[in-house]
Amino acid sequence: LLMYLIFKYIAISAQRMAVIGGETNSSRSGTNWGDVFDSVRYKITTAILAGVTGTENFHAKNWRPQLLTVVDTNDVGTPLSNEGLALASQFKGGRGLNMVVSIKHGSFLNPMTFELSQQCNARLKACMEKERLRGFSEVIFTESSFSEAVWSAVMHSGLGPVSPNTVLLSWMADWRRRMNIGQDRQQENIDLSDDGTVSPCSVDEYVATLKGLGLMHRAVCLFKGNKFPRIGDIAPVGSTIDIYWIVDDGGLCLLLSYIISRNPIWRRNVHLQVFAVTTSTKDNPRNIEASVVDFLQQIRINASVHVVNIQGIELADDFRARSNDGCPSSVPIVTIGETLRMDKDDHSCSSESSHDNLFSNFSREKACLPSVAAYELGSSSDERCNTEVPDRREYVAMTENDAPHLFLRVETAKKLNNMIRLNSPSASLVVTHLPLSYKVSNVASYMEYIDAMLKDVDNMLLIQGTGVEYLTTVA
Repeated sequence: LLMYLIFKYIAISAQRMAVIGGETNSSRSGTNWGDVFDSVRYKITTAILAGVTGTENFHAKNWRPQLLTVVDTNDVGTPLSNEGLALASQFKGGRGLNMVVSIKHGSFLNPMTFELSQQCNARLKACMEKERLRGFSEVIFTESSFSEAVWSAVMHSGLGPVSPNTVLLSWMADWRRRMNIGQDRQQENIDLSDDGTVSPCSVDEYVATLKGLGLMHRAVCLFKGNKFPRIGDIAPVGSTIDIYWIVDDGGLCLLLSYIISRNPIWRRNVHLQVFAVTTSTKDNPRNIEASVVDFLQQIRINASVHVVNIQGIELADDFRARSNDGCPSSVPIVTIGETLRMDKDDHSCSSESSHDNLFSNFSREKACLPSVAAYELGSSSDERCNTEVPDRREYVAMTENDAPHLFLRVETAKKLNNMIRLNSPSASLVVTHLPLSYKVSNVASYMEYIDAMLKDVDNMLLIQGTGVEYLTTVA
């Protein structure tokens, strides 16, 4: 009752101040009184940021996608594609921060560069407002590489804990053209950015950017959009967002898909579908389906669950880390099926059901879904997460003589693409994992792999987590 009276008093006082302020402005419009409310807002914001400094390691339930979107723009700052901005605006349901940057080639030693950057930024801001994307924008001119500029933007954008933890990039659809032009320019010793029709980002820098973001422990979203729903659109009845869950990534694919589905564009007619992908004959489809259904019910996500199997290929090894492949320690290490089998072995000693409490035994440090025991008791979950799964395939630096190995990798991506097109022919958005760029040294093979995954799928979002952001059933 006391709290109610206090808040009621504050609300009445605020209303009276607003009325007084309006009357003052109307009666003495020629006088500049300053904006007291802006001053108060700035002081409150500063105090809050100072108060949360040093608390960057949020609990899973407090994690929010602080999104940095990288867009290509033309000479006046208009995005070459609005699909990325449209998707970024649909993340606002996550209650996180939105920042948009555009990287351009140039130097601020040129007297006209600063003025041009301001004009381009104003145009970019107008495009953001058209998509109802509330946030901050910046057009960055640099003579350094594209990757260095993006990494710098990630490190220096925001304030304290309110800094980017997720980076959204659009898929480089013309990567073959850029690679050919880049090779020709290198032979002629001509800067790639001299041609206004070519982005300053080369294919090598694009892949390097993805690698660096993973090593910086930032989540990465790679988006290919074609006629993606935008502000003012309403998804038709029967629309689906299909999630292909291959490895235990901490739940980021599920979380971001759920956030998007809560946007007014999707909320009325969209339905989430989770496809648990298995690649081993040891996986029991019924147990996996029951366990995933139980987990989704615990985290209160309404979705239908399907189990699909791709045998005869090592699909999962392209999305999870090994101890000797140079991947960051935070990327996934186990598949959905392996998670279930380890859980089954653990529960067999206590005669519990083989499909109870999926993902309940893993600690937060290994991109697994934590349990109450993991937080309170410090149990042996770390040992289970550190268990090495035998790798039947070795990854080596690829050269031009590795055609058979390259062929097998692309064939793996093609089989995944065929499965997606078979099960999700009319999906409005397909969400799955981003292949690990640390596995190969040949950028062309990596881009070819992703290209094969995306073929003939209109809207597809590839996600790579860091092991920090996940869903949890812990209260």
